[in-house]
Amino acid sequence: MSKVDLAENRVSALGPRDHRYPIALAPGVVVMIDISLILFCAFICGYHFVILTEKNTDQYIFAGVFVAAISAILFQRAGLYELDAIMRPVRFSDAVIAGLVTAFLFLLSIIFALKVADVYSIDWLLAFAAGSVISVGGARFVCYSVLWRLGRAGHVGKTLVVLGGGEQAHRFLERMDEVQPYFTNLIGVYADEAETVGRWPVVGGSARLLQDVRAGLIDDVVVAMPWNADLEMVRIVELLKELPINVHISSDLVGFRLRVQPVLGAFSQLSMFEVERRPISGWSSLLKLVEDYTLASAALLLLSPLLLMIAIAIKIDDPSGPVFFMQKRLGFNNQEFEIFKFRSMYQGAGPEQVVQQARKGDKRVTRVGRIIRATSIDELPQLLNVLNGTMSLVGPRPHALSHNEEYGRRIRGYFARHKVKPGITGWAQVNGLRGETEQIQKMEERIKCDVYYSDNWSLLFDVRILISTVLVVFFQKSAY
Repeated sequence: MSKVDLAENRVSALGPRDHRYPIALAPGVVVMIDISLILFCAFICGYHFVILTEKNTDQYIFAGVFVAAISAILFQRAGLYELDAIMRPVRFSDAVIAGLVTAFLFLLSIIFALKVADVYSIDWLLAFAAGSVISVGGARFVCYSVLWRLGRAGHVGKTLVVLGGGEQAHRFLERMDEVQPYFTNLIGVYADEAETVGRWPVVGGSARLLQDVRAGLIDDVVVAMPWNADLEMVRIVELLKELPINVHISSDLVGFRLRVQPVLGAFSQLSMFEVERRPISGWSSLLKLVEDYTLASAALLLLSPLLLMIAIAIKIDDPSGPVFFMQKRLGFNNQEFEIFKFRSMYQGAGPEQVVQQARKGDKRVTRVGRIIRATSIDELPQLLNVLNGTMSLVGPRPHALSHNEEYGRRIRGYFARHKVKPGITGWAQVNGLRGETEQIQKMEERIKCDVYYSDNWSLLFDVRILISTVLVVFFQKSAY
């Protein structure tokens, strides 16, 4: 078997990144573990050393919460939640102890300043301090061991590839060997005009790279090309920016001769610069997932009587057709999925090779269909899409496949809207950009809103859009 075949097997054997946990979650998990252990020590020590009464309970609760909060802040300031500190527990054990001791010294200062020292048990304070140091320090070794095992098993981490076949790519790969970033698996090198880069075989060209990214195999791409090939670099980066990955460019050759360390987290020792970041990743993706499943489940439960009434009305209005209309759409990372909608057109009005957008007075629309389309009630079955993971409550609205092909050719950066899951409602819709897009300018404005949403996501932004949907979208006149 050739080196190229071995490299291709290494890429294909990884499987989609959906089966791996992002390493960006690790610092947050360690924060929660530290706070939980300190609070637990305060409780256990209080149970054994203190007789709690109505007069002193609040003081002991305050002390435990104070130490936990101050310790977390001090650890954060000292960089103890950086991946390097988590993965080197022996090296940073003194900093952990120093942080906890400082937190207890702050507590003692407040106790004596407020003249409430007689409230607290000396035995409790000593046991609480010792228990916190032992448990938090020991937890660091446990976290290191667990993460190391998960990384070895391929359950946590990120995959990185290099695009380029010249000296810049060679130097970058050598630096990768020297630095070996935590939980970063270099799985392949891609180049259009080379078969090997030093000792590294080339998996394929830029077309193969796009294919592997869309298959969900790759998290980070480093474009390692000479900076005087700026037009080619810009062309490739523009293509990669439409995909849900992190895109970096490596330094030019001088960057490998100087000790420069741009702040890039796990990649801080590599000579490269981030030019595009995958939106809604890490803890944000977990928070949005909880939001989607919680709200979608509650909405289905509360709206079930209404959904049943609409289904009956659809069958009475046009008994020949089904209740639901299902159509293939492009979703996250340009993957096809089937979208659920209440059928609003007469049976036999579709499907079409080129889907025609509904227009005012469209004769294909049923009587019930006009009502549910005007109020967007026909979109409610997409709550099922949210629960099966193909859609989100809020995100860019998914377009028909023929519309994606048409606008993908006409609008630059059109597919950047697929870097996040499509939504039942979105920022474009609450800004009046829904319904028929008879002019290309309307679609361009919709794309700008979709990209703005993905780049500026927050939980409060989603809440704002959901509230605006109820107040605005249901009563717009732009959907027929």
